[in-house]
Amino acid sequence: MVKGRAGAQRRKFVVDKKAFSLARQAARRQPRITFYSPVSSLVLNYLKNVTPRFSISDEVSKIVEAELSRRYPELFSASRRLSRASERS
Repeated sequence: MVKGRAGAQRRKFVVDKKAFSLARQAARRQPRITFYSPVSSLVLNYLKNVTPRFSISDEVSKIVEAELSRRYPELFSASRRLSRASERS
């Protein structure tokens, strides 16, 4: 029996430093992500048309980062620390 999201257990894992380093290099080369979702596109484009100064990129970034931090808290925290350290250098 497959449990719904509410009953699902969050997966814990240790961050692999080599894989993290490779992912960091890839993110620096190409920081954009894309996905296919006609429904999301419709909602976001509607909001862009009716909301002054609405940014699809900013909104999607906030949504994705919030969900990633919820699903993968250890990895997200490590990524944030590394990003802040990179900004200071």
